Amino acid sequence: MSFSSMIKKDLSALEPESDGCARAELSGMIASTAVIEVGERSRMSLSFKTENPAVAGRIFKLMKRLYNIAPEVFIKKTRKFKEHRYYTIGLEENEEVQKVLKDTRILRHNAKGKIFFTNEVPGLFLSKQRYIKSYIRGVFLACGSISNPEKTYHLELVCRQKSYLNSLRELMEQYDIKASLITRKGSCVLYMKESESVAGFLNVIGAHKALLEIENIRIIKEMRNGVNRQVNCETANMNKTAAAAYEQIDNILLIKEKTGLHKLPKNLFEMAEVRLNYPELTIKELGEKMDPPVGKSGVYHRLKKLNQMAEELRNSGE
Repeated sequence: MSFSSMIKKDLSALEPESDGCARAELSGMIASTAVIEVGERSRMSLSFKTENPAVAGRIFKLMKRLYNIAPEVFIKKTRKFKEHRYYTIGLEENEEVQKVLKDTRILRHNAKGKIFFTNEVPGLFLSKQRYIKSYIRGVFLACGSISNPEKTYHLELVCRQKSYLNSLRELMEQYDIKASLITRKGSCVLYMKESESVAGFLNVIGAHKALLEIENIRIIKEMRNGVNRQVNCETANMNKTAAAAYEQIDNILLIKEKTGLHKLPKNLFEMAEVRLNYPELTIKELGEKMDPPVGKSGVYHRLKKLNQMAEELRNSGE
């Protein structure tokens, strides 16, 4: 089961806080994806199409709860690359359809009494926080999807009307959820890619189980990134140490070839011998091999002096 399907299954099992919340959720579902057809004599039909059985069941239960209506449910199988099931939930009875559309504020009347379909979030469902959250939950159930957070953070809502998604984006800004709007293959897409926005959206719609899972994944990712940064830093330091050791040994060998190490002052002679005998040691470890032991600053000073002597030999051409 995909991460999206898991979330939708959990959300579909939630008990609406009230009939008002149930109505708001159903309104979000209808507004975002339902197909409303107007035939002869203005008779209307209403249908939904979804691949998710939990969502199909949710629509059926909401209509049964609110209106004691049992919509027809059809299952269609398709086989393109692999078998898919599509669920169609439909209402054909004009009176029932109008009852649902009016109650969910999808079907409205203007000042002249003419019927029109709203393309924005109905004001009724903006009156209470729990209505807003239920409405957005309905939209996600109907047209939303989310990527596996182990791979990437990406949540999107896809529907036909740009103006409708714009009203949703403005609504989500109340919860500090940042979303972008694009057009893709004839549809409009409202998407979130920042982990904070994805988490904020899941919190609003009540997907708390998924929110905890995302938070756990985020913590693990941060730990892995921290370990990787530390390893990269340590590797860089090791490479830097190895390069410095190679340069020091090369310089000491030049001095040995040109003048002989025995001509060096005692402290530099001992330093040169230890460096040649222990090419893999760090500055601190080299100091511990000296007799008596020498601190890091002392080792730095002696190696620097040997490097300067080698450079002078190169420049003099001796």
